[in-house]
Order: sequence, then C-alpha cells, then structure tokens
Amino acid sequence: MHCTIVTIWSLVPRVKFSSSKPRPYKPTKLQYQNAGDGVFVITLNDPKRLNCMSLNLVQEVTLLVEHAKRDERCKIIVWTGAGRAFSAGGNFTDTSSTVPEEVFEGYIQEGLAVQPPDVSLAGTTREMIKFPKISISAINGTTIGGGINLGLLWQDLAFVGEDVTFRYPFGELGLVPELGSSVLLPRVVGLTRAKQLMQYGSEFTAQQALQWGLCTEVVPSKEVLPKAVEAAKKMAKMPQFALRESKRLLQKDLVAAIDSITQEELETLRNCIASPETRKAMMALMMKTSKNSSKL
Repeated sequence: MHCTIVTIWSLVPRVKFSSSKPRPYKPTKLQYQNAGDGVFVITLNDPKRLNCMSLNLVQEVTLLVEHAKRDERCKIIVWTGAGRAFSAGGNFTDTSSTVPEEVFEGYIQEGLAVQPPDVSLAGTTREMIKFPKISISAINGTTIGGGINLGLLWQDLAFVGEDVTFRYPFGELGLVPELGSSVLLPRVVGLTRAKQLMQYGSEFTAQQALQWGLCTEVVPSKEVLPKAVEAAKKMAKMPQFALRESKRLLQKDLVAAIDSITQEELETLRNCIASPETRKAMMALMMKTSKNSSKL
C-alpha cells in the first residue's frame, strides 16, 4: 500500500478559501493508503500517544471522511491503528493542529464540522453516520472510550484481534457518552448492559464484544488487518449502489436523528467538563499518567 496526498481544496467550495488553487494536504496523524481493488485503508497514526483523539487527529478524520466520500477510486474504507493501540480515546489537552484554520472553517460553514471546542466529536460523528460507502474496522490493540465508538459503533463491519480489550472510563472521569454512543451503544447491546459499560466502566474482551453483537469476527491479532482488507475487497466486487442503498435503509432512522443526538451530547459534555467534580477527576488522571510516564 502507498500513502495518498489528500486534495483538501476539492472537498468544499473553493470560494471559502483564500486561494482558488488546489491545496494538497498530507495528513500528519493519519495515513490514507490504496490497498487496491477499490479499497482504501485509513490508519490512525500517532502510535507514541496510542492514537488518542487529539484535535489534529480528529480534524484530519473529518477531512479524510469527506475525501473518501468524493474519491471515485474508493469503494470501501478500512480503519486501523498504528502500533499497539487502535485508539486510547479522547485527548482534551492537545489543541494544536496542522490543518489550516481557513480550511477547517470552510468545513464548518458547509455543515461538515462543528465550531470548536467540539469535545464530543459531534461533527465527525454526523459525517461518519451519514457516510454512504461501506466502512470496516480492523481493531488491533488497546481501545478505550471514544476509540470504541470509532472502531465498533461507527462501522458496518468490525474485525477484532483476539487479545484486544475495551473499556469506557467515563464514569470515573465524570464524563458522559459521546460520538453518538448514547444511542448507538444501547441500540446494539441493550440498555442495561450499556449502562454497565458506560457508568460502571467494566472492561470487556474481544469475545464479549462478539457475543454482544459489537463486532463481526474475532481473529488472531496478526490477521486483523489482512482479514478486514479481504472482506473489503470481497464487498468492493459487489454492486455498490445496492450496498449503499441497503446501508441507507438499515440506518435511516439513525441518520434522521443523529444531528439532535450529537448536539445534546456536545452540550452535556461541555457542562460536565466545566463542573468541579469532573475537573478534579480528570486532573487526578493526568497526574497519575504523568507519574507512570516518568517511570518509563
């Protein structure tokens, strides 16, 4: 596979930008690679930080989702993570980004993104739920919080390594469901189990994810990406119009409601982050993480 440079200028009307010339953009936190036969692989590529959802990574996800939607070569996308993690979830502290401000402002004006701080990834969630093409994940390692939502709940198919574990730390951090998970998770696993996972924070395994209907198949860890790409290439040979219409019909009620769902999640999460209890819990976690890092 080889990396592809994304032409961000073509994604929204060029009048939004300061220059009408094409503006190629090479992602710094993601890789967009052509696997052949109409399949493209998007790799979360910040392994030193366990592919956490920093502002930079999230903005690039927004760019690449729109790019993949318009890329006529791309029939199916596959998501995976570099290194030993798929994604360790949200990162509220890193607010730097290599995405030009005027470019992302164009996405906001076109309704493809939400005005910062989009702490619940409302804009990205909306675009992924409305993404018309088939999307598949290859979950290769540590998957926490929002990483679960991206890897399992946003996808049409999900292949998971047999050693992968999952956990929502929201309860102990004083946070609430985001990325559409307030509706997506109970829709799949039921209300009682969703409350257990979100509020109590129980860790669960790949086999449990399969048992609960959260993933398609559990495979040996080294086979996760090849298996996902194999499935993607099989689906890429099928009539794409029918596949996409099937996807539209199966989740039309979700698509119709996702804007209001994510808006409520965004407002609620902002309120939580502003509360003294949540600030105290998150500060304690940051101090613990810092101490652990200093021992390495």
